[in-house]
Amino acid sequence: MQRMRLAARVLAMMVMLCITAVPARSAEEEARVLILNGLDPYLPAYLAIDGAMRASLANETSRRIVLYSELLDAQRFAIEPRESEIVASIAKKYSSLHIDVVVAVTKPALDFFKRHGEELWPGARLVFHGLPDPDSELVTVPPGATGLVNRDDFGGTIDLARRLQPIGHRILVIGGVSPLDMELERRARQVVPTMAGGVEVEFLSGWPLQDLVTRVAAEPANTIVLYLTQFRDRDGRPYLPREVLHAISTASPAPVYGLFETYVGFGIAAGSTEFYEDRGRLVGQLISDAIANRPPGPGSAVSSVRSRCVADARALQRWSLDVRRLPEGCDIRFANQPYWREHFWEIAAILAVVVAQALLIAALLIQRRRRRATEISLKESEERMTFTAASANVGLWQFDRTTNELWATEHCRAMFGLAGDVPLTSDRFVGAVHPEDRAMAVAAIRQGRNAGQSAVTQIRVVLPDDQIRWVSVRVRSRPDAHGASDQFSGIFIDITEQKTAELEAELQRQEVTHLMRVSMLGELSGAIAHEVNQPLTAILSNAQAALHLLGQDTPNLAEIRDALQDIVQEDNRAGEVVRRLRGLLKKGETKAEPVDVNELVNSTITLLRSELNGRSIVVETDLARDLPAIIGDSVQLQQVLLNLVMNAMDAMASTPEARRLVTISTRLTPAGSTEVLVKDRGPGIEQGGRLFEPFYTTKNHGLGLGLTICTTIIQAHGGKITLSNDDAGGAIAGFSLPARELMVAAQ
Repeated sequence: MQRMRLAARVLAMMVMLCITAVPARSAEEEARVLILNGLDPYLPAYLAIDGAMRASLANETSRRIVLYSELLDAQRFAIEPRESEIVASIAKKYSSLHIDVVVAVTKPALDFFKRHGEELWPGARLVFHGLPDPDSELVTVPPGATGLVNRDDFGGTIDLARRLQPIGHRILVIGGVSPLDMELERRARQVVPTMAGGVEVEFLSGWPLQDLVTRVAAEPANTIVLYLTQFRDRDGRPYLPREVLHAISTASPAPVYGLFETYVGFGIAAGSTEFYEDRGRLVGQLISDAIANRPPGPGSAVSSVRSRCVADARALQRWSLDVRRLPEGCDIRFANQPYWREHFWEIAAILAVVVAQALLIAALLIQRRRRRATEISLKESEERMTFTAASANVGLWQFDRTTNELWATEHCRAMFGLAGDVPLTSDRFVGAVHPEDRAMAVAAIRQGRNAGQSAVTQIRVVLPDDQIRWVSVRVRSRPDAHGASDQFSGIFIDITEQKTAELEAELQRQEVTHLMRVSMLGELSGAIAHEVNQPLTAILSNAQAALHLLGQDTPNLAEIRDALQDIVQEDNRAGEVVRRLRGLLKKGETKAEPVDVNELVNSTITLLRSELNGRSIVVETDLARDLPAIIGDSVQLQQVLLNLVMNAMDAMASTPEARRLVTISTRLTPAGSTEVLVKDRGPGIEQGGRLFEPFYTTKNHGLGLGLTICTTIIQAHGGKITLSNDDAGGAIAGFSLPARELMVAAQ
């Protein structure tokens, strides 16, 4: 049947090519027909209807038919905002052409014709199809128009489903949320519950595809699944209805039914549908009648195509549905069976009489030989696979949850420290996992079961001698014939050396970061000593003044109090400098704590005040108010800011003193991140792209590790570092960090 339809479409295309090759007749002999598509004309149903319609019109011999087409595309774009432009464009296009017949496809096209048809195509006859049933919908057909309406056979499809599944306990109806989807679902809600025969009816509207597949896969096998259409889900994602149908029918343990002929071959078991070739031929006949000005017969101005039973033999077999339960005359497609299968028992009986004994003996001998060869091959294959996996430090395992049977290679035993004589059970393997990682291992198995795909995690294994071994676990489930995921298989990979190398690399990075911080403070030692010496000098002066006042006959207590307060203030100032210096010199693990970026900038400027004064550099700040706190290590972040400011100071070594200015600003980006920018008035940076490479430097005294370490620190905090030239001269270095809420959410 499919081949016949394909041949008919090819024949129609050849006929249309022949029509276009016929010498042109006079304008009076031409009949101009405009196809006004309200929706997507490339949907499978409309393509089938259009092909059959054109094949029917190819038989018209009285006048040469010229076809035009216009697309309103109301499915994706609303017509009202662009209606004036559409009308103006069409009016200009057909200003010199007389259209004899307009074919309005779907309700948006009919409504557009009713509003503008007489203006755009005066005198044109109207033929329509693809409209809702005027008996049950608010559809007004203009006088003199003829056409076909849709009468979706919900009742016939439900009746087919009840025939094939007499013990179906519930009906699940699936649809989308586009205007077309909701219109079809609205009609289904009016009809399906009355046809359900008292069973439960549930509607799923606009579920995302992945959630929908998971939901349908959990349905029992005796559910009746009726799929309508889903052009869009509730999250706004667009689909092709057959794409959604194929996904849910592949995963569904219950048979799926549909209302449209184009669903056959894409997952439905059966349905009572309109045949689109029938509709196309009827539309072609209506166009021919309209061209010839033949009036419709009494009561035939609005008609419909009779629905017929259609089924997919492959889907029936997959869901074990008895084809004999279908009504007589049902169109069963994809049921081409070879002759020997249709007459299997007759042929088998004849062959059994002739060669029964010979075949039996030969079969037994061949089976025995093949069984031995297969056993040997399987054993050798298993040994090779096990040896190869062990050579790659990989262990293989399989687990059956229903029987609690576990199989694992000897290398798995060695990874988990299990002796060869210890019985293999899942509890023994789980018991060898570090207590803190057991929940993670169980969660990986559950994830592999639920998702139907590989789940990977890394766990620690405690050996009998208390040594720790890192193992990467990969789990995958294998569903059985009923969709149950009780069979698990996977691999164990020993990644202890990899983890050790990663730990050593991290320790080395921390050492280098600390050394760079100490080296930077070494460069600032003179400035820091001056910064500490100032409050100490002030303390000494105030102490001497206080002693002098106390030595008077009548001490001025107010002045003594002021001197003592100055001593306390300067002592706090000196202590703060020493505290910051101790924090920068201290080694330790990275700490995650709330950090005020503006306070970080001010404390850094305070630490560098003497160095800035010594180099005659002015610092200006532009700090945004109400910045959110960030989560990070204040010492490491201050090291980054110190490095960027020191680079800016070094860059202005050749800049005249009057122009030496460093501007530090903070702001909140539209993405919600906090950004810190350091701008200088130096010569700018080279545009070679190597500034972030390790050991590359443009300074005579530099190591080339500053920016590399800064980049590592900022990336570890979830941010990024930038370096660019300013259009007004100089360079702008900066870094951005996510806000506290974003960082917590990421962790």
